[in-house]
Amino acid sequence: MVSSLTTLLLGGFCFMTFMQWTTAGPLNKQTPLGVPWKGEPVTISKKIYDSEKIDFLPHENWLGMELDYQYILPVVKGLNTTDEPLLTRGESHVTVITPPEFDILAKANVTIEEINKIAADYKIQSTSFKMQCLGKESVHVENELYIVYQILVNAPNLETIREAIFRLYVTKGGNSALFDPQAFWPHITVGFTIGDLFESNGVYKGLNVCHSPLEITRHE
Repeated sequence: MVSSLTTLLLGGFCFMTFMQWTTAGPLNKQTPLGVPWKGEPVTISKKIYDSEKIDFLPHENWLGMELDYQYILPVVKGLNTTDEPLLTRGESHVTVITPPEFDILAKANVTIEEINKIAADYKIQSTSFKMQCLGKESVHVENELYIVYQILVNAPNLETIREAIFRLYVTKGGNSALFDPQAFWPHITVGFTIGDLFESNGVYKGLNVCHSPLEITRHE
């Protein structure tokens, strides 16, 4: 009887330990695309998920979901080195519509006010999302090495918002070939050495750039 109870207790302990570890970070030795991680695990607080506590911030020519920078700052500090000092914007967000995309939408008379209304209707700040990995790009631009870090996220509601904006764009006579709502790689920029990198630099910030697994903790 005692032996059975001991086995049960140990089994429960192992299960709880397993659950705590899996909530803290991935056990996989490979990225979501099946290649080995290049970096060590990076820790971040799960409180970054509390985006509904952050006010929506309208912008002149782009749309984003605002996040609390205090939970990104420790990641920046952990990555910062004297060899590759990182610059940051001092804030955190997930871009949903970029300035170049807005320029295309605006040609069909889609206004930023209409975009913001769609974002509000779909409760952008209450969007559930899942952090997938820490991404890293190292790309030479005009003979200078640009290094950029970001956290890749999966956020279906943000894709839904883009699709709603697409429908408005087409309804207003926009050319559907010029704006693809599914050409979307949501991420949280963490920092960069010289400047950020974009598609115009030939860079795609999807799971292809996963560099380090994330350990998501319950602590700040």
